[in-house]
Amino acid sequence: MKLLLVFLVLVAALPVTASAAPQTFVNGGLKFESVVNLDVVGDDARGAFLVSEYDRDHASRFPFTGKVVPTPKGKTGVWLEIQFDPKSLKDNATPYAIPEGAKRILWTLRIVKHRAHLFIPMSQRAYEPRPGKWIVSEVEFEPER
Repeated sequence: MKLLLVFLVLVAALPVTASAAPQTFVNGGLKFESVVNLDVVGDDARGAFLVSEYDRDHASRFPFTGKVVPTPKGKTGVWLEIQFDPKSLKDNATPYAIPEGAKRILWTLRIVKHRAHLFIPMSQRAYEPRPGKWIVSEVEFEPER
C-alpha cells in the first residue's frame, strides 16, 4: 500500500512538460474564437494558433514552435517562449495583439481546477476607467472539453 501511495505521489509530481499529450485550448470572444493546439515534449513546444469567427473549418492558422524557459522569479507555471512561422504571418502581423515593446512571446501553462490552462499576454482595449486606453491582459485559454 505504501509503495502504491509513493508511486501515485511521484506520478502527480511530474512536471507538465514530461508527460503532456497534445492539448487544445480555447478562448471565445464576442466575435472570434481563438484556439491553440499545443504539444509540449521535453523542452520543445509546437502547435498552431487558430482564429475564426466560430468556424474552425475556415480558421486562419498560424503554426509556431517554442521551448520551455526557466520560470521567472516569483512566478508559477511552465513558461514557453514562442516563435510563429514567418511564412504564415501576412505583413508580419501576428494572430493577436502582442504587447507593445515585448522582446519575446511568452506563454504560461498553469493548473486551474486540476487542469492545465494556457495564459497568453495580449494588448486589449480597456473601456474602464477611461475608454480607448490599451492595456496588457493575461488572456486565459481553457482546455477543450
